[in-house]
Amino acid sequence: MQDQAIATTMRATFILAAVASARTAALHLSLPKRPTLGRRAAKSGAAEKSMEGLNKEFFAIALPAVVQFAAEPFARLVDTAYMGRLGATALGGAGAAVSAQYALGKLSNDPLLRTSISLVAAEGETGDNSAAVAAALCLALFVGALQGLTVLLAAPRLLQAFGVAASSPMQSHALWYLRIAALGAPTATVWLVANGVFRGLGDTATPLKWALAFTALNAVLDPLFIFPLRLGAAGAAAGTALSQTLALYPLLRALAKRTGAGSVANLLRCERSALTAQLANYGKAGGLVLVRTLGKISAYSVCAREAAKLGAVSSAAHAVCFALGVATTQLCEAAAVATQTLLAREFYAEHTQDTKRSKHILQLGMATGLGCSSLLALCTHLNRFNVVNGLTTDLRVRAACLGVFPLVMLCQALKGLAYPVNGALMGALDWSAASVTMWASNIACLMVLARPAPASLAKLWQGFAALFVVQCTAGLLRVGSRTGPWRRLRSSSA
Repeated sequence: MQDQAIATTMRATFILAAVASARTAALHLSLPKRPTLGRRAAKSGAAEKSMEGLNKEFFAIALPAVVQFAAEPFARLVDTAYMGRLGATALGGAGAAVSAQYALGKLSNDPLLRTSISLVAAEGETGDNSAAVAAALCLALFVGALQGLTVLLAAPRLLQAFGVAASSPMQSHALWYLRIAALGAPTATVWLVANGVFRGLGDTATPLKWALAFTALNAVLDPLFIFPLRLGAAGAAAGTALSQTLALYPLLRALAKRTGAGSVANLLRCERSALTAQLANYGKAGGLVLVRTLGKISAYSVCAREAAKLGAVSSAAHAVCFALGVATTQLCEAAAVATQTLLAREFYAEHTQDTKRSKHILQLGMATGLGCSSLLALCTHLNRFNVVNGLTTDLRVRAACLGVFPLVMLCQALKGLAYPVNGALMGALDWSAASVTMWASNIACLMVLARPAPASLAKLWQGFAALFVVQCTAGLLRVGSRTGPWRRLRSSSA
């Protein structure tokens, strides 16, 4: 049964990878070699910035992003801490609801976030980016509303898919949490896309300020809704949704000021022809990023499912190792954001074709990502006993974690490199390559899992290692091929 399930997943993988590859030519034909998405003023002297200035710009984007990536999960930890006082049933139900909400949100919101960063950055710092911003926000409103309506109507079925049956004592807690959270879906999607627009503009400090305000509001409103108002687990969803809504308006006002729109309403206004063209760009790019996201979720889901089949100890050990080997390196995504933003700006700004700056951005992003993740992996490995002991008290789970720890740390280091590699592909608007690269790595992971060797936790993490090795290697080969959008790296000015 296990081999049959993996084989079925692999067939689906090959089909989706072929679809993504087939769309490559059409996508590149629709995007001109020098997209007229706006222009960066040549008179500004931006092309003459020193490499030292470029380094400062890189870290001015990356450092606030690091803080935000570390701060945003704190809101979820606040929810968990308060709901933990309601008992295991309420916490378990809310946990299942959060998983369902995350999976659906990842599929619908991730393509918008990734494309908004690149398409706004491609306009340049002084270009007319009103159409790119308006298209991103219009799509965010539509996708968020559609996502919320879908969850409201299909909440019971979604929960069943995540293991919460109608007869489960967790069902009522999960159902109310999910439905209240669905009301905040439009706000959550617009919030995410507004952050993407700011990142495309090279400004990660402003969204950080309002992200911290959202986290603080959430910490205050959560206990109010959960305990005095007696809403239980649903109160946590209500507190989070209201906190994000209250923080969203000043974030949008700051965006209006940053882009010169003047007011929040003006953010949605631009010439109809320009808006239509940008919506088409978002649609083509977003479709391929969606295929990529499906590949990512597929690989992670298959590994989680196979871990669960190994039993409770292996499943628990896999959860601990995943948090250490994959989730913690999300901090390295800050390097990907800086790489994506600056590379899109360099590739599609209309100034001299000096490739030194673009190459420097690539080198800096990948060195930062790999260096940070490798240092994190080394420190974690040296303190592995304390780290594992702090995450679990079960002796069997501890032993299982330590048995695969070298593989987990290898994945941690490789994941740190995979972030800026993917950021580079998306910064170059090389959407099809980003999608095919993810599915190629997915295939490599599934091939490792399909080997005739007995199923084990080590085998699962060998699959993860193969996934990240292929993802990094394929991405770097694409950059080094000097084909497609990477032809710009062939020539350099004297």
